[in-house]
Amino acid sequence: MRIMTTIAAALLALATVAGVSTVTAGTAAAAAPEGTYYGTYYELYQCRADGESSYTGGYYWQCVETWEGWDLYIWY
Repeated sequence: MRIMTTIAAALLALATVAGVSTVTAGTAAAAAPEGTYYGTYYELYQCRADGESSYTGGYYWQCVETWEGWDLYIWY
């Protein structure tokens, strides 16, 4: 019985480490877009308006929600 308990504990430890690694990789991948940071806006419609503006000049833009509001990233 001691062997089964040891094997079960090892599998549980392995699953726990694998789960933490997966969660960490997922949050690290979503941490920041690869575009150029342009600015932070209080409301989504403000961020979207600058993203669509011809003044910013990017070929693609993205608004990302943060604790402070919305960050605008532009790809040139």
